[in-house]
Amino acid sequence: MKRECRYLPLSKQPLVLVLCQVKFSPVRQMAEYISKIQDEFRRQGFPIERTITATPGIVISAVGMQVNAMERWEFRNRDETTSIVVTHESVVLLTTRYDRFENFAATLKRAVDTGLKITEQSEFGVIERIGLRYVDVVEPAANEDFRTYLRPGFHGPSDALFRPATSHVFVRVVGRTEVKRAGQPFTEGTLAVRVLQNNLGMDLPPDLVDQTPRRSRTIEPGTLVTLIDMDHFIEGSFDPRTDEIIALAYGLHDQVIEAFHEHIVTPEAIEVWR
Repeated sequence: MKRECRYLPLSKQPLVLVLCQVKFSPVRQMAEYISKIQDEFRRQGFPIERTITATPGIVISAVGMQVNAMERWEFRNRDETTSIVVTHESVVLLTTRYDRFENFAATLKRAVDTGLKITEQSEFGVIERIGLRYVDVVEPAANEDFRTYLRPGFHGPSDALFRPATSHVFVRVVGRTEVKRAGQPFTEGTLAVRVLQNNLGMDLPPDLVDQTPRRSRTIEPGTLVTLIDMDHFIEGSFDPRTDEIIALAYGLHDQVIEAFHEHIVTPEAIEVWR
């Protein structure tokens, strides 16, 4: 597998988190498979098992909205910078120590292959969603404006409208994409781009703060930071073949990288991060 987009390593990497979710048809008795899954993940370099937690899941039905508990198992590598999270309907790989997609994809392939084979989803299940999410942090120097780093569509209104240091930008753009694989018809995808600011010391969007591996970056409360949150995903019914899943993940990745460079951040930002 090879990328069809640029590879431009940055020495001052703004990237905080990368995650990929592979969602499959539900396995209601997932707990019965966890001991075998854990043993395989231990052999793959994820020996730390976190306590099973229950996270709320909202279900809308004819009787109204219900909140159900969803079991969640997390397995971390030794330095706790990368984790695999398993639920009854997904395998998610998250990392705060990302070097390049090829290495991330290789780990993802092993994790998904393990989950699908042990639960027999590789034979009896279907893949319903593949999603790739990147979160970057823009931290301008004291004499810089964050707008120098972002294309005009993400600038928000002029600061002159507000009292000094009181405005926060929140921009969300969603659209359809064509996720391409070599020699295959394209698959329709969805790309959501969010630019959001806070001065609370948060380097991640609120929905990810309590779900991520260890991070080395710290941001002092009171410092205005700008988060770039890019979520690219496909939904449907796909064969549970790991090679196909990774090929689609590459397609998602390539468009995220090109969108980041060509439509989200400025050339000046790239030069600062080089």
